[in-house]
Amino acid sequence: MARKARKKSSAEARIERITWGLLVLIFAVLYVASDSVLSNMPNWLVPLAGGVILLGSGLYQYSRRWRVSPVTWITGVILIVLAVIGFYVAPGRSFIVESLLVTLIVITFGTFTGET
Repeated sequence: MARKARKKSSAEARIERITWGLLVLIFAVLYVASDSVLSNMPNWLVPLAGGVILLGSGLYQYSRRWRVSPVTWITGVILIVLAVIGFYVAPGRSFIVESLLVTLIVITFGTFTGET
């Protein structure tokens, strides 16, 4: 027997849109930032910001007893791991491209499935 699909509340959908907006905002700020700001920015900051946004959103949704997609947890942890690697293992390596790809995965998955 098929499960009945649960309709999201407007508050739940709003939180997901805010999460997506914050993730996009990270890269918008990078795009408009001057080269001097980018050269002084630590390489681990972008994946850390994305991971904090995703895990924070997941914890907030979970605390409201809303369903949180495993993609949110997995990609949030991936970004935190990239930040830790960037801080401890490879401080000279930028993880901006990887962070952008993870962000695109989250937004694409959420667009097609209606969950993030």
